[in-house]
Amino acid sequence: MVTETPTQELVPPVMSLAPVNPLEDLKNLGQLQNHLIQAAYLEMSTVPMYLYAMFSLETRGYSQWAPGMGAFRLIRSIVVEEMLHLSLVRNLLVAIGGRNRIKFYDKDFMPKYPSLMLHRWPELMLHLGPCTKKLVKDVFMEFELPKQDLTTLEAVPDGWYRTIGEFYEGVGKRLAALDQSTGGAIWELNEAKYQYVDAYWNKDGGGGPVLVHDLKSAQDAMKIIVEQGEGIDPKNPSVPIDPLKPTPGLDELPHYTKFKRIADGVEPLGFVYNLPTDPKTAEHYDPKTEPEAHSINNLFNAAYCYTMHMLDVIYDTSWEGMEANKQNHRYHLERTFISLMQGVLVTVAETMVTSPLNITTMIQEHAAPTFEFYQLPATGKKAHLIKLCEQAMHYFPKLGGDNSVLWLLNKMPDV
Repeated sequence: MVTETPTQELVPPVMSLAPVNPLEDLKNLGQLQNHLIQAAYLEMSTVPMYLYAMFSLETRGYSQWAPGMGAFRLIRSIVVEEMLHLSLVRNLLVAIGGRNRIKFYDKDFMPKYPSLMLHRWPELMLHLGPCTKKLVKDVFMEFELPKQDLTTLEAVPDGWYRTIGEFYEGVGKRLAALDQSTGGAIWELNEAKYQYVDAYWNKDGGGGPVLVHDLKSAQDAMKIIVEQGEGIDPKNPSVPIDPLKPTPGLDELPHYTKFKRIADGVEPLGFVYNLPTDPKTAEHYDPKTEPEAHSINNLFNAAYCYTMHMLDVIYDTSWEGMEANKQNHRYHLERTFISLMQGVLVTVAETMVTSPLNITTMIQEHAAPTFEFYQLPATGKKAHLIKLCEQAMHYFPKLGGDNSVLWLLNKMPDV
């Protein structure tokens, strides 16, 4: 395995916290769990990157009367499916006894930018940046690269992969080996009642959560991830909307092809806000010179971290006993989690990017969320979020009022 690279300082901590060794016995349970932990990080690293590009787009397309899909909706559909993939990977981890081995709200797990894509050969640096054809082509399409013709490419060192599909192929081999060597006993470690099995948040995306309980359902989960990302066949640009139940005529484009349509100019970008690349709170939003941007960025990061924390809580809350027309804590968490993503995070981010920074340049730069780890208090997280929102409202009154960010935060559970 390659252990040293010229940019080793940008390697995510998860590489050492959950190390994978391609030479380790395929029947090693710890190695399989580590592979899935890294797979979860891989999926999670796409979400801020794609959202940031999406937030930079002001318009939805050329025609305001009957607009086409457009870059904004294409990227949104990809983010939705990446959130699904993140849940599918965690379901896989739960199914093999690794439920307590991962937390999304963790300083060492939450992605930082710039950083290297895990196990990518050749190296691919990931960035937060405004949506441009170059960023989409050089980073996003490379991240979602489809299966390659191995006969025309140089050999890849052990532990490195050209595509996400190759990485998941390695995961699949380990799952199959453990399933066979244990006679299926590996699935006795499953705590199925904690898996995420509903997708209320799905929007413009396909597929759905899979309750993983055996090798077949595990393979189904990975089939959704790989097909939606890179596609089935590079020569066939479309995939079924539901990869597990394909219906003739009900197809969509995999992520690689969606991004290619943007890079080729088929789907228009429209007006793109001039956002900083890889912004950091300490470097871009000084509380003395940029109090407006500093306050709303703190609110965004806190809400972003609270969203990840709520997902952790959902995975620690059983759905057993959930019945129609009866109150259920798990159901309440799932529904408010959706409101937090769609009603709070998106609104705060869109408020930020429409706000020019107080700097004098030829091209006015706008504020943008930094997607950084924010240390929430051990107790009173909801009250802390409300306080941050009230502070930001001094500069952004639209965060308050009916059906506002503040209104939604008051309806969040204090988890």
